[in-house]
Formats: sequence, structure tokens, C-alpha cells
Amino acid sequence: MSIDELEKYILDHRGQFDDQEPDPALWEKVDTRKAPVIRINWKDIAWKAAAVAAIFVASYYFHDYMASRKQSSQNLMSKNAEVNSPIVRELIEAEAYYTSQIDMRKEEVFRLTASNPEVRREINLEMVELDRVFTELKEDLKDNADNEEVIEAMIQNYRLKLDILEEMLLRLKQSNESQNEKSHEDTPVEL
Repeated sequence: MSIDELEKYILDHRGQFDDQEPDPALWEKVDTRKAPVIRINWKDIAWKAAAVAAIFVASYYFHDYMASRKQSSQNLMSKNAEVNSPIVRELIEAEAYYTSQIDMRKEEVFRLTASNPEVRREINLEMVELDRVFTELKEDLKDNADNEEVIEAMIQNYRLKLDILEEMLLRLKQSNESQNEKSHEDTPVEL
């Protein structure tokens, strides 16, 4: 058969080819195949956005705090360098020592509180309050550079910061040890 004959045959017998209808259930299946609906959980997105915003704000304030602290420390050292009294030299030495100790303790506390931002926030609030008091003491020191009471209060402020951080470290370490003991008690031992 050639193509013309095939076409002629199909046209002549078209009624015989069109006698069967598809099953109606087949059309229902075809009709219901729609693209899946993607639902967005706005609550989760809002929480994630809030967490990102909180981290951004906290890091901004921490950076600002560290920059102002560094600048105030440099200002104090440059102003006190002009004064050659033994009291001022004692303050400079104490500031260098306590600043390094406080930074080490802070780093360790922040490492231990990585999973607890609430504790970090409380520690930062305490440190900010002590820094505010320290700034007031520096203002008093500007008025009278040889005032032993002001210098002693500044050194006491450093000691207080260090004591707070050491107490927090002790508590955090005890808390971690007790949690580790509980987790070891709860784990089954295979014999």
C-alpha cells in the first residue's frame, strides 16, 4: 500500500476507528494532575529573620563596644603617659594586666555559652554597666590625675569585672560537668 491508498483507506473506514470512547475515570485522573501547592510557613521564616536581626544587632553593639573600649583605653594611656607619677604607672600596669585577663575570661565564657545567648546577653549587660562606671571614674581622673582614690576605684572596677567573669566560668564549668555526668548516667552500658 502506498501512502495515498492508506490515507484513502483511513478516510473510508473512519467510522470504524471512532467507535470506542475512553473511560470517564481516565479524564478525572488527567484533570486532577495539578502542580503541587507549596506552602510557606511564615512563622518559621519570621523566627529565622528575627534571629538574624538579633545576631546582627548584637554583633554591631559588640563591635561598637570593643572599638570604644579600645579608644578609651588608648586615650587614658596617652593622657597618663604625660604624668610620670608612680600612681599613674601603677594604673597603666594594672590596666594592661586586667584587660588581658578579662579578655581571656570573656573569650572562655563566650565559648562555654555558645548555645545560650541569654547568658551572653546578661554578661554583656554587666560588663557594659561596669564600663559605664569606669568611664565616670576616668572623667574624675581627668580632673585630678594624682587622686589615689580614683585610681584605686578604677583598679577595683577591673577586679570586679574579673571576679564576675571567674564566677561565671566556675558556674558554667560546674553546670557542664553536671550535665555530662547526667548524660553519662543515662547512657546504657553494654557488657
